[in-house]
Amino acid sequence: MSDGWKYAGISVIGTSHLGKPDGICQDAHACTYIEALDVLICVVSDGAGSAPLSDRGARLACDTVVHAISRADPARIRERDFALETLAAIRGEIQAASEEAGVSTRDFACTLLVAIAGPGLLTSWQIGDGAICFRAKAESDFRYVFWPVKGEYANVTTFVTDPSADSELEFDSAELEIVDVAIFSDGLERLILDFTLGEVHSAFLHGLIPYLRREPPGHLAGIEKHMEDFLSSDRVSKRTDDDKTLILATLENADGL
Repeated sequence: MSDGWKYAGISVIGTSHLGKPDGICQDAHACTYIEALDVLICVVSDGAGSAPLSDRGARLACDTVVHAISRADPARIRERDFALETLAAIRGEIQAASEEAGVSTRDFACTLLVAIAGPGLLTSWQIGDGAICFRAKAESDFRYVFWPVKGEYANVTTFVTDPSADSELEFDSAELEIVDVAIFSDGLERLILDFTLGEVHSAFLHGLIPYLRREPPGHLAGIEKHMEDFLSSDRVSKRTDDDKTLILATLENADGL
């Protein structure tokens, strides 16, 4: 095993937004290693397409999560109560922003996916769609933590701004030796998840993770450029016209150690 996490993340605007005069990417993400806690924090938030300020909501969600975890007691980050407190902090930030802008909090609607990976531990939270996937040591295939939450109609899910967000928050903390992590917004669901079999397309992730293994530990900015090119390519855009966010992380070297 290497001396630390190697990680990269990118958010790319969808082709459906490129044709609009005010088209912007409504996804946001954050990925950082906190040395004092010995954990990697990965966060993805997908702003609701129908919410005009959802890109700001997504950014607030990601930044608030990182801020909260980086200042938390190590034992607390494994607890559901901490996840709920952080959700309350996100909602507080959105409430303040909505009052300043003179709009509804619903205008900031966004999903939330959080993975906290430490030695022998994976703690995950999720509200809405997208997915957190991982590969455990000595396993060949990736697994998902929570299946994406879909509403009664297509393209409908739950958001941190929903009144029921507390009860909708999914939480899991498991003792696992994790070596690979992948988190993505719903724009990539059909490429990475098999909705017929209800499992992860491990081959897709196995095609990407090895690029990280060749690099030294830390934030891999150079890899992010390649990820951006790939997610913006015709090959991917023909499969999905939505915004796309992908975070990849590994503890392994190119030789698998």
